[in-house]
Amino acid sequence: MRRASLVMVATAATVVTMLGGCRKERQPSMVPTRTNDAEIGTNPRHLPAYLPGDDPKIGIADLKPRRWKIVDVHEHVQGERDAERLLGAMDRLGIDRTCLMGSTEYTLTLNAAYGFEGFKENNEAILAIKKKHPDRFCAFVTLNPLDDNNLRLLQDYVARGADGLKLYLGHGGSTGKGPFHSMRLDDARMEAVFAWAEAVQLPIVLHVNLEKFWDETVNLLEKHPYLRVDLPHFGLEKGDSRRLMRLGFLLNRYPYVYTDVSAGYYTFQTEAFEMLAMNRPLVRAFCEAYGEKIMYGADMVVEPHKDDAYIVNTARSYMQFLESDRWRFFLQPTRIMLGLGLDDQTLRKVYELAPRAFLLADENGRLPDRTRGWPSPGVREPARPRIPPEGVSAAGRPDVLSRTPSPTSSTFEARPGSTSTPDARITR
Repeated sequence: MRRASLVMVATAATVVTMLGGCRKERQPSMVPTRTNDAEIGTNPRHLPAYLPGDDPKIGIADLKPRRWKIVDVHEHVQGERDAERLLGAMDRLGIDRTCLMGSTEYTLTLNAAYGFEGFKENNEAILAIKKKHPDRFCAFVTLNPLDDNNLRLLQDYVARGADGLKLYLGHGGSTGKGPFHSMRLDDARMEAVFAWAEAVQLPIVLHVNLEKFWDETVNLLEKHPYLRVDLPHFGLEKGDSRRLMRLGFLLNRYPYVYTDVSAGYYTFQTEAFEMLAMNRPLVRAFCEAYGEKIMYGADMVVEPHKDDAYIVNTARSYMQFLESDRWRFFLQPTRIMLGLGLDDQTLRKVYELAPRAFLLADENGRLPDRTRGWPSPGVREPARPRIPPEGVSAAGRPDVLSRTPSPTSSTFEARPGSTSTPDARITR
């Protein structure tokens, strides 16, 4: 490992945020920011994700000309100053719009002194950012599921300009004070929120680890099959064909379930790219089969310790991985990584068409004006196609898939099978 080459940042520094001037201390950590300082160690088992030799003709900044109206459906910012820096990266990379997620203090700082707190201040910050830049950002506020009156709070946020909801239920990790997954996804205390979101077709980004919380997820979706939901990070189901088949089952069965390609923190991003690259034929076939349900996202969490180079490099690296057969990852600059090399038709779906459908945006990218109620003027009420009974167990729940496709298969069909046990190694 070349950890000595990483940039050590802010071992005890504090930063003044844009949220009312409160001070937030970032947990001491090592965050790669500048391109040439960013190489991290590689799991030896993941070496097949890279070419055995170097190709000096491939540069870190190589990227084809932008020709799509790209939407990033998954991002976090600490405040307005970071949003302005993100705008600069968006302009440079051809990103038309970014969806900002409501964030806790722990999410923004990774400081174990914080729990699920500060999210209301961040909700207000992203609403203000969206109001200032209505054509460039959308706001997905968050809630603490343990709080009372969450439905009323969400309705107030939407009346003031919120475009969606971000929930951390289903997250396999913890804040400094307890798990993000504070109750079951199908807990009665959140029923009113999910029922209303389904009724008004409010988009939800629901961070679910499907390996840990598969049954809860299926229970929720069977009760509310028309929820408009993004299960980000491939639902943490990117490791092998069985996991992709499970995710494909959800994308097939529920008409408004989507996923995104983001991976989060840079160590997670590196591991995700390597795992996907090692299964490149299967993953490419999956993306081609489900392109209309897969969306671009970076989820880098923009805060003051991540410099402008890191923001650009991270957002660009997802594009390079999707578009190129081989490319140079800024976090592994001495190696050439394999990429998916998706065709233009699939890329347009991932960058443009799937996010537009998820957000119910029009052909020009304009979002519904939910401050005027639902149905929003000019927005057609989405259809509610019949959910087929095939593949449902005697208990009324879809079974986990058992048939595993071959690595070159381009067909991902939902088939009933036996349940599997969650992988205890997954912590997100």
